[in-house]
Amino acid sequence: MEELTGLYRTHVGHRRVLLILDNAAGEAHVRPLLPPGGGSAVLVTSRRRLVALEGAAHLDLTVPEVPEALELLAKVAGPSRTGAEPERAAEIVALCGRLPLAVRIAGARLASRPHWGPGRLAERLRDERRRLNELRAGDLELRVSLGLGYADLDPHERAVLRRLALLDLPDFAGWIAAPLLGIGVEEAEEAVERLVDCHFVDVVGVDGTGRSRYRIHDLAREHARERCLAEEEPSEREAAVLRLVASWLGLAKQAAARGPGGASRYFPEPETVRALDAHTEEELLARPAAWFAAEQAGLLAAVEYCAAHGAARPARDLAGALIASSAALYNRFDAWSSSHRAAMAAVRRGGDVEGEAWLLTGLGRLAYEQDRFEESYACFERALRRFGEYGDVPRGEAVALDGMATVRREQAGYPEALKLLGEALERYERTGDLAGRARTLYGFGYVHREQGRGEQARQSLTRALELYRAGADPHGEALTLRALALCHRAEGSLEEAERLLREARDVFTGLADDFGLMYTEQSLAKVELRTGRAARARARLDRCLAVARERQDRFGVALVLRTLGECHLATGDTGAAREPLERALAEWEALRLPVWRARTAWDLAEVWAADGRQEEAHAARAEALAVFRELDCREARERA
Repeated sequence: MEELTGLYRTHVGHRRVLLILDNAAGEAHVRPLLPPGGGSAVLVTSRRRLVALEGAAHLDLTVPEVPEALELLAKVAGPSRTGAEPERAAEIVALCGRLPLAVRIAGARLASRPHWGPGRLAERLRDERRRLNELRAGDLELRVSLGLGYADLDPHERAVLRRLALLDLPDFAGWIAAPLLGIGVEEAEEAVERLVDCHFVDVVGVDGTGRSRYRIHDLAREHARERCLAEEEPSEREAAVLRLVASWLGLAKQAAARGPGGASRYFPEPETVRALDAHTEEELLARPAAWFAAEQAGLLAAVEYCAAHGAARPARDLAGALIASSAALYNRFDAWSSSHRAAMAAVRRGGDVEGEAWLLTGLGRLAYEQDRFEESYACFERALRRFGEYGDVPRGEAVALDGMATVRREQAGYPEALKLLGEALERYERTGDLAGRARTLYGFGYVHREQGRGEQARQSLTRALELYRAGADPHGEALTLRALALCHRAEGSLEEAERLLREARDVFTGLADDFGLMYTEQSLAKVELRTGRAARARARLDRCLAVARERQDRFGVALVLRTLGECHLATGDTGAAREPLERALAEWEALRLPVWRARTAWDLAEVWAADGRQEEAHAARAEALAVFRELDCREARERA
């Protein structure tokens, strides 16, 4: 080889040449072939970034844009073929990931089969399990090309790529390779960066924790998954995924305790958690909500993988972790629903009655957050029944009873709510669940306040506040401070109400909980209205309405609209009050919340009276008062 290299260099030494070196393995592969004389140029292609090659100008070739990829497909298949079904042609390009070789092969398949339309090929490519089989034509085969690149990796790099391909992750942080391989985080992140150098992994951005996010090209992932299935034992693959799941669960537990959701968890503790090194965990969880937002898609993919592979307990634990994540905090209902339904299918296949009951409580909370109150109640009721069938699960029963009570208090079913809260509290006390007791006492305080029992409401809420503080749950603390403020506001103690609301606002701000902050700001606006600061209240309410709409919170939207109407009434502008009050009334009717509908109708009566519609105003107030009396609300005495 040395003699051949010497002969080559002698031959080109005094010539000006353009040398093309395709698929170079590394710098050592290239250096001996560089022409020794001046005036020559060398074009090198390589799967790896040849960063140590002196004097080189580097150009990363990304996949072509959609129009370029469509042009390539049309050039190979024929423009009349792709033009006949442009939407299917675009789908083919997307399914090929815009990889030029894959697009070229797809075009060749169409060209060689004139009886196929683009729709036929697109249909065959949709099945991920057969996609690589479809992408071959003549002596062109994508699997062979991917296999050559895979073979160029060292054994450790191949192992990292195989494990990263196990889950269908839209993107990921480099640290996940640590539990997948059972190695340290620093070694894992360096291995992922080497795969970036080899162009098997792309950098797609930086997440809210400051970590780089990566992505494996779909077709490369399919090939790597094939190699994983062929080269690794099922037990190795399962152990790798379960290590990652345990790491996710460990981080999720800490993030839930630090984040806006507070320390309280509705699901039981995960069966298995796995810690990363302390330095990495601190970096990842410095902003808990940002970590949840970054990892939510990964958590969901892991739920679906575990559910599909019979790992029912990890699937249900991950679904529970998602409740503490941005799926719940930001009303991302699709992730919440799909994770619970995938886990539910797994626990039912495995006959896990307790797991089914816990997941029903999660679905009950989902329906509650979506303002589907009867569906929520039914889920909690079924959960209670399944816990009873399973055996002695007092904490699960308490969560179900608490959920049923929460629905009924929102619907103004106060007697039933009090009964359910009492049953829940007994079980929480039996299990020593501090957060559960605090939630139940909060519920008692809510009902007592709505029925005009101010002293009892303050007693329950003060005890709830003590328990939340003892359990280091700032989210529960802030909620209870707001609830106490509402008690003082109802009794006319506006200065104390404002003090408590500002304290709650500070806590929610520190937690970066815009949702809790929105409800607190709405309550502050009501105090400002009653103390002659309508302009300040109006600006605050405009911000609240934007947040409520962003979070798909119909209750919040209706609440803020009603307060906007009250704001206009406070300034004597009954004409401007009409529209927000009527929209709020329509929302309360749709949500089937009679007390809130009656409260808003009472406000609208003032608008109608100003319009000279005295009979309608009188009828509206009479109807509202009848509702207040029937449901035994505080307004029955306040408005009499």
